[in-house]
Amino acid sequence: MNLKIDGTEHIAVPAAAVWRFVSDPGSVGRCLPDLQELQVVDPQHLIAFVKIGVGPVRGRFKMEMALAPGDGELGLRLKGSGLGSGLQMKAQLRLAGAAAGTDLHWTAEASVSGPLASVGGRLLDAQAKKTVQQLFANIRHSLESTGAVAT
Repeated sequence: MNLKIDGTEHIAVPAAAVWRFVSDPGSVGRCLPDLQELQVVDPQHLIAFVKIGVGPVRGRFKMEMALAPGDGELGLRLKGSGLGSGLQMKAQLRLAGAAAGTDLHWTAEASVSGPLASVGGRLLDAQAKKTVQQLFANIRHSLESTGAVAT
């Protein structure tokens, strides 16, 4: 099953601070919803274990994430496995200056296989959107709570 998700998160912090945060695997990793364990492998890679639950499929999922900073964009590749299921995701993050902060624009394409994919399109699509939106909301909250508010 293939999914495509996009959105924008307004963050009341200057773009330079947002860029430093999103290009750091430890910072981004701590924002993963239902995080159970985080291992920062190097400055661009992390391994995380998260708790997932979609319909009757529930358990622990291993996620391997690679960050690829580019010119004004950040690429993110995620490979996940667990519960007999697999996940492949590619995402692009782009920052844009905005009044009183930064707009973080993101797009993500994911492919899900195994029991998770059999849960059903609407249920999986809704849960995926909720999880990705929560990730970016967690990033916003983490940045704004540090006091690095835009002026």
